[in-house]
Amino acid sequence: MERKCGTLFKRGGVVAAAILSMVCALFVSATPALAAEPSITNDRTKATYTDIAVATEQAESGDTLMLGEGNYTLYGKSSEGLTKGKDLTFVGLGADKTAWNIGAEVPNPDNFGTEYNGDYSFDGAGTVTFKNMTMRSGSADYLGFIRANKTVLDDCVVNGKTFYWGYESAEFNNTTFNAPKGDYAIWTYSSPTMTFDGCTFNASGKVINVYTDYSAGSHDITVNVKSCTFNSNDSKGKQALNINDFNMGSYKYVINVTGSNKVTAARDNTTCSQLFGFGGKPGNNTGRTDVTIDGTKVWSGDKTLNRGKMLTHGYTDGEKEPNYVDQENYVWEQREDGWYCTGHAKCGYCGWPIEETVKATSVDKTNCTEKGERVYTATFQHKCFTAQTRSDDLDPLGHDWGEPVYTWAKKDGDWYCTAKRVCKRDASHVEEETVKASYAVTTPASTLKEGVGTYTATFENTAFETQTKTEPIAKLSVVLGKPSDSGKPASGKGNTALPQTGDSANAAILAAALLGVVAVAGSVIAHKRSER
Repeated sequence: MERKCGTLFKRGGVVAAAILSMVCALFVSATPALAAEPSITNDRTKATYTDIAVATEQAESGDTLMLGEGNYTLYGKSSEGLTKGKDLTFVGLGADKTAWNIGAEVPNPDNFGTEYNGDYSFDGAGTVTFKNMTMRSGSADYLGFIRANKTVLDDCVVNGKTFYWGYESAEFNNTTFNAPKGDYAIWTYSSPTMTFDGCTFNASGKVINVYTDYSAGSHDITVNVKSCTFNSNDSKGKQALNINDFNMGSYKYVINVTGSNKVTAARDNTTCSQLFGFGGKPGNNTGRTDVTIDGTKVWSGDKTLNRGKMLTHGYTDGEKEPNYVDQENYVWEQREDGWYCTGHAKCGYCGWPIEETVKATSVDKTNCTEKGERVYTATFQHKCFTAQTRSDDLDPLGHDWGEPVYTWAKKDGDWYCTAKRVCKRDASHVEEETVKASYAVTTPASTLKEGVGTYTATFENTAFETQTKTEPIAKLSVVLGKPSDSGKPASGKGNTALPQTGDSANAAILAAALLGVVAVAGSVIAHKRSER
């Protein structure tokens, strides 16, 4: 029975009046302006109507009724001969021009807590589709279209809270839900399958209540969410999909999430998600819920625990932010191919543990003469971990000498040899030694052949090999003069060929002999001339 806004019921007194005032205010604020004369057109027959009940009654299954500006409803009409057994589509001019009232304009307080404030006008209908309009509900429980087989909303706005949609399935495409303040926009109450595609939910603490008592324990309930936006807050501690599966018996909720979903709501520290959770109530999580995100099952029941559990942490808020807390527990392990380090951390929301093991790189910090260390550094991929180091002591490396280089230099008539070698590891490490070479005649000179003199450089450092350098000694020449007192190459024109005895008597005898030879030669020459 319909009642006018502002009318007080005999039962309920002041409380009923207050409730009615709030409900009326909700409807009035969300109602498009009424057209002077409703205009309804059957898209198939092109017949026009001013009465939605007449237009619907004369429509055949599969017909589309084009609705003009204004508010429409079939509430209070029997579905027999009207909608039962028909597939019907209602198309408005837009959410700001066309509206459809779900149920009574003002719910009867006597029926609060029951389904009898619901709308039975589509009881037994086939598929009922609404497009381009505002669907007006209220804030009371158990509102909606009762016992329609399938319901579809395309490009609509739903104001208020609803429970009842298609009893086989309910589909919402590009639809905006405006929930009553502090309450849910919709319950998964009567539909075995509910699909939300590209929808927007504007709420203040509660959004979708994944719960039913109507059909609990009789079949699975599937909720599909694709590329939706949830604008809520954490004032009620509820997630966008608030789940309570305690009464599902041997059945469960199956939640499939795909696409890009944007969520602002309270985070459940059990699921580590603002998208779905159990409202922080352990009793709501009894292991009768499966959640799949983009084809990967991320949550499922565990029979041994009698509750649901996280299967992967990849979908969570803690992973995406990320919000991992380093446990500062790093474990080093030496393997055949080197040292490895494992870091441990936990999610700051749900405590999910992670660990990462990396192979350390090493750098030697030592030199040729002093002890040093080999430093191992483990660098992790995950941002929560800090690089770790460990070190092993190392003995001095010792020098890695290059080949010695020898150079000769003459100074003050003597030859000197310098030996030098440089460490390959450190060029500042140099060993160098310079020695004066000794001299010896290794092959004496004669009047027919040069001699050889050898300079020999012998080093104290056994790393340096003895070096030699040779110089030629000029041939001996026959000249009068004092014999040379050394075997080194003469500084004049040549070495003397005189006996080097130093005896003056012998020298005189030799001189006399030479004069005799000259005299004999002179007489022979004179004789030959006289014969001529």
